[in-house]
Amino acid sequence: MNTPLSRRLTTAAVVAAAVLSLTACGQDRTSTTGAAGSECSTETDLDGGAYPRTIDKGAVTDKAGANVGTVVDPATIDTRPVRVAALDQTFVDAALVLNTELVAYTTYQAMGEKLPAFLGAAAQTCGGRAVNIGSLQTPDIEKLAGARPDLIVSAKVRHEKQYEQFKGIKLGSGTVPVVFSQTTGATWKENLLLLAKAVDKENLAEAKLAAYQDRATKIGAAIKANNGGTAPTVSLLRFMPKEDRLMQRVSFIGDIFADTGLNQPDKSEDPKNDFSITLSPERLLDADADYVFLTSNGEDAAAQRKAAAEANPLWNQLRGKITPVDDLVWLTSVGLTGAHAVLDDIAETFGVDPAK
Repeated sequence: MNTPLSRRLTTAAVVAAAVLSLTACGQDRTSTTGAAGSECSTETDLDGGAYPRTIDKGAVTDKAGANVGTVVDPATIDTRPVRVAALDQTFVDAALVLNTELVAYTTYQAMGEKLPAFLGAAAQTCGGRAVNIGSLQTPDIEKLAGARPDLIVSAKVRHEKQYEQFKGIKLGSGTVPVVFSQTTGATWKENLLLLAKAVDKENLAEAKLAAYQDRATKIGAAIKANNGGTAPTVSLLRFMPKEDRLMQRVSFIGDIFADTGLNQPDKSEDPKNDFSITLSPERLLDADADYVFLTSNGEDAAAQRKAAAEANPLWNQLRGKITPVDDLVWLTSVGLTGAHAVLDDIAETFGVDPAK
């Protein structure tokens, strides 16, 4: 069935007890030991849905009813997956949030070779044995197969060219099912629900999204109250090796700003589709707001671009409070754990209760 993100969110499933894992032989799996004997998932996380199930176009829709669950072909999943290869960061976060064993992942930009620290204890609980199979752009197919996943999940925008290779990876007498979202970034919530549908944990996903939204609303209300009843304006300027980007509403961070009720002025000529715009030195003041958040993706070239922007005569005309933040969390994390980390930073910046 379709799962609109706006439907009534259900009560949280209980998160506890013994870890699930499996061999790559396609039999029914219920419990094994996860990383370092830690607890990852239990039957109480599950919705009790039937398998086989097919993930098809429209499996998950956004608030407007638009499809975000696009797959190149319908993905039929014969038995409930418990070993997930998540080849985009949004699905790494989603797998861990859903208490599902992560067995393979790729690296992206300044992420580094290991799972990033902002993922917290879950990176060890459910990802302690996960294999780094190379960069996002060039995943190692042999390493991926060697991780023995029973589900591969990524985004069409990331790995459409590798799709046929992914589909050829064996699982018992068949092949590993492959589920692709249409894109990433602003659809991070829908991507979580898409993976949840594949692993039978939609109630858990919806409960965790509801808890996040409740927290974002409380933080935003506190900020507004401290600002005379009006939401302050915010922007995020990102320094890249080859360009400066002003992030727009249709982005991961734009979604979080909206969830807190912060006012992010849109400077795009195509606000429904542009996740960012390239900011020339002459347009630096387009980034102005009450609070101007800054990130750099960590490369020397990006640091040089930041220095050039600060030397721009227009820099001193920015009236907003300049606040550097972590690019890895604010731009690259694109998941629920990252979103909570952003809320931590927002609450600290504005001096309000983090509503944890």
